[in-house]
Amino acid sequence: MLFAMLPLILVVLGIAGLTGRCSFSPLGPSLDPSTAPTINASEELDSAARRVDFQVLRPGLPEGWRANSVDVRQVAPDSTAVQVGWLTGRTHYVRLSQSPASEAELVSFETEQRPRALGTVDVAGRKWVIYRSIRSERAWVSERDDVRLLITGNGDEREFRTMARAVSRASVVEPGQ
Repeated sequence: MLFAMLPLILVVLGIAGLTGRCSFSPLGPSLDPSTAPTINASEELDSAARRVDFQVLRPGLPEGWRANSVDVRQVAPDSTAVQVGWLTGRTHYVRLSQSPASEAELVSFETEQRPRALGTVDVAGRKWVIYRSIRSERAWVSERDDVRLLITGNGDEREFRTMARAVSRASVVEPGQ
């Protein structure tokens, strides 16, 4: 039976290969960062700050980081989160969520699982609690002026540290300016 199916399988693979309908990428999917949307994070943070009742931070990120998503979402019945995602220049994605929700609420919302701390890391004098997130990602959580800050994505530790430093020295968005 296997030998009877082999010619059919080879024909199907040959047709798919010739028409470009499939590809083989042994190192995982390839991403063309130029196809991702680009947003103006500064303008979007201004807009978000007018819609929420907590201080929103504007992190200054390095050259090559490109904001590509923003959202204001309901985390809990009385709490929202401002989420902005960046492509890091190394085809990684790092998202910052800012919310007055409790740490447990924000972590559960962002990671889609019950919070279980894995440890801590100190960046720029601020303690970040590390949590497991979806897929093989991590989430780092800290607090500044009664606002929880959560970093997640598929970025590496160096990129998470870059975001954590940027958030530590970020200015508060003044709505309307």
